[in-house]
Order: sequence, then C-alpha cells, then structure tokens
Amino acid sequence: MTKTTDFLESLMDNPGRAKILRLFLLNKENFTLTEIARRAGVGPRAARSEIELLKKLGLIKEEKGEGKTAASRKRAARYTSDPHFKYMNALSTFIHEVSPEEYTEVENALRRTGRVSVLVLSGVFTGDLTRPADLLIAGDYMNDERLEKVVRSFEQKYGREIRYAVFSTPEFRYRLTIKDKIIRDILDYPHRLLVNRGNLV
Repeated sequence: MTKTTDFLESLMDNPGRAKILRLFLLNKENFTLTEIARRAGVGPRAARSEIELLKKLGLIKEEKGEGKTAASRKRAARYTSDPHFKYMNALSTFIHEVSPEEYTEVENALRRTGRVSVLVLSGVFTGDLTRPADLLIAGDYMNDERLEKVVRSFEQKYGREIRYAVFSTPEFRYRLTIKDKIIRDILDYPHRLLVNRGNLV
C-alpha cells in the first residue's frame, strides 16, 4: 500500500477512488469525465474506470450528453451523486468526518503564511456548504501570494473550490464587536477553531 496520511485513501487502498468519491460527496454539482479527472487529480482512464464502478454501485448517475456520435455523447455526459442511493446519508456523514482528518496539516500550512491569530474551519470542512466561507483567518504580516497558493493546494484534496475570508487582527477584533454578518454566519454555526491566539474568539 502506498504510504499516505489520507485515511480514506488508506482505507480504500485506492487514492483515485477516494478522491473521486470525495469530489461527489462534497459537491452537489454535476461533472463531465474531463472535469472529474481534473478536479480529482487522476488520469482520464482511471477516472473512467472508477466512474463505471460507482455507477454500478448506484452511488452516481449519468446524464446523457448530446452529440452526433456515441463518442461525442459520451464526452458530453455529466455525472452527479444520486440522492436516492440508500447509503447516501451514512456515506456522506462518513466522508465529512474523515475528509478533513489532517487538521494539523491544514493549520501548519496556514501558519506559514503569516502570524495567524485566528483560524476557523467551516463550510466544506464541516459539511455545511451554506456557510459564506470555508476558512476564516485573522492574522498579521500575512503573505497574500503564499496564502492563495496554500489554499489552492487544499482544493484537489477536498474536490472543490475553497472559499476563504482573511482579516488583519485589529480588523477582525473590530468586526467581532459590530457582529459582522460573515463572521457571525460562521461562528454561530458548527465550526472548528484551530487557532485562537489571545482568546479573540
């Protein structure tokens, strides 16, 4: 087995399947085969094989594409998770529990972008995609370019765009006092507080 810190990949002994499964369970969108391969970071052939397996299991469904030939229709076909799959709720809960297992890695990566005062995980990290951001960060001397690069590195793992809100420590403190909507819409709902320097939150 390939050494990995990803529990889901280790459990399945199949990194490609784990990434594709996570992509569908963390998103309500539909994707073409090309998009699946790109978003999950796997080769087209591997993506096609895993898609066929997941279709047979009933976990995902195919929406036929349009085109003049069978090949063009296949390329245009779109795939999405099937909400009627009988184990969908249980599987979704499991995926959300084990997907963000490396909180320490997330924290360490973001700490290298500046002097982080507050780091909160929300949204995709907690399974509530209605939240306004997936990461809430407050800090000083933040390197915007490095921060952007680190956040984008999370996207392949979680199978979707990671939305983040970043503030300087004084601005964050002020926004707390005025009950800023974005901050309250994160902190008033289930979240994970990884860094809380000076007990700001």
